[in-house]
Amino acid sequence: MKAANRVLFNTGITYARAIVTSLIALYSTRLILSALGAEDYGLYNVIGGMIAMLAFLNAAMTTSTQRFLSFNMGRENIEKIRKVFANSLLVHFFLGILIVAFIELVGFYLIRNELQISQDKISIAIYILHFVVASTFVTIISVPYDAVIIANENMGFLALVNIIDSLFKVAIALSLSLISDDRLFYFGLLTMVSAIIIRIIKGVYTKRKYDEANVNLFNYYDLNQIKDLTSFAGWSLFGAMCSVARNQGVAVLLNLFYSTIINAAYGIANQINSQLMFFSQTLMSAMRPQIIKSEGANNREKMIRLAITANQFSFFLFTLFALPVFSEMPLILDLWLDEVPDYTVEFCRSIILLTMMNQINMGLMTAVQAIGKIKVYQLVAGGIQLFTLPIGFIFLKEGFPPYSVILISFVLESVSTVFRIFYFQHLTSYPVIKYFKEVILSSFISMIPPVALVYFLSKHLNNDFLGFIIIGLVSSITYCLSIYYFSLSVGDKNMLKQLSVNVKNKISSRF
Repeated sequence: MKAANRVLFNTGITYARAIVTSLIALYSTRLILSALGAEDYGLYNVIGGMIAMLAFLNAAMTTSTQRFLSFNMGRENIEKIRKVFANSLLVHFFLGILIVAFIELVGFYLIRNELQISQDKISIAIYILHFVVASTFVTIISVPYDAVIIANENMGFLALVNIIDSLFKVAIALSLSLISDDRLFYFGLLTMVSAIIIRIIKGVYTKRKYDEANVNLFNYYDLNQIKDLTSFAGWSLFGAMCSVARNQGVAVLLNLFYSTIINAAYGIANQINSQLMFFSQTLMSAMRPQIIKSEGANNREKMIRLAITANQFSFFLFTLFALPVFSEMPLILDLWLDEVPDYTVEFCRSIILLTMMNQINMGLMTAVQAIGKIKVYQLVAGGIQLFTLPIGFIFLKEGFPPYSVILISFVLESVSTVFRIFYFQHLTSYPVIKYFKEVILSSFISMIPPVALVYFLSKHLNNDFLGFIIIGLVSSITYCLSIYYFSLSVGDKNMLKQLSVNVKNKISSRF
């Protein structure tokens, strides 16, 4: 299958998965919030929120191993691929032990000494911490298997497993209604068990499907390879931990100054944001292996072209769905939840703005990973993210509203974006002015017509479900047209035209 066709096929598969899992996740969140109540749900987001952290941690570590696998697949070096996999197993085993010890020690201290948790909930909070630690270890040691699946671009299997995982979450949510006492305890326990089952499924499948996953560690042990993997994984982990520290640190900050009800609002906002990100993340999961393989094949021009395309389309796919949701957030929350915690609307809108700024960088991040020079990138970008916490602490102490922390993070993400663009120029000689003109400026210009229409319609339509549907349709159609005329290059337009012709011919040939 040609590279372009493979990207399109994998993107289609992952979009279908995203739609199904998003709907299931939204439904299960409603059930969980109703069963646990706002206080326990907020408590889970403070302690069990580390499970959400694992998504960042797992993605960063999977990307590290996948980078070396995809890079050597681009060079068609089979023995090197096996050596990378074997040594990555060793690296992730020891990293898992270190990270688990860190989470246990820090988490136990925070629960006992810092977090505002009622005394009758302390023991349950500690149990939740242990459940998260167990899930963490299983997740980390399974990363090399995830990387093999992604590097081989087997998105169909990943889609199937993610749907199964979502169904587990619904089953857990439904089972809570059958439990009268200690619902939070059983929710944490069952969530841990489901994570372990999913990891076992992926591990067994990978060993049976791919020869490179069946290796003798003693035959392929290589200290230099371990050093390369450790260095890359270490800096990737640093970047991931900075992102996690910012996100989870915000939750801790909110708990220090407010009740767990505010943590519930923050958790709901992250849940909505994660569903909106599915559509852009699925595109990146399909494009990332091709970007890295292009660099491995010494085709720098193709790598840059794919990275720039990934930047634009990640931004477009996120904002396409985010614009109507941002406008109609109060209505959506009222329709979705029985009880909407205070400040939920403000948190949701602030996090959407933050993510929009982040999406414009997605291709740049992958390009830097493909080239392999990530130390400076992670130090600067991660360090900027961490400034959210001390600045946010000062603002909250001065009496600013809780969602102001997210707006601070948005400003810092904007600063980080400027750094990433200049660092990309340093590595590839791609002009900064050209990037701002062809990516940043063109992307934001295309938003003007749909934003204006959404604002106008929201002022003149009834605040009901029908009004939301109208706004969503008008926004989507206007935005797609605006992207086509204001943002796409001639090459992108020709590609879309050729794709539409191919689809039309295939449909015609069946009738």
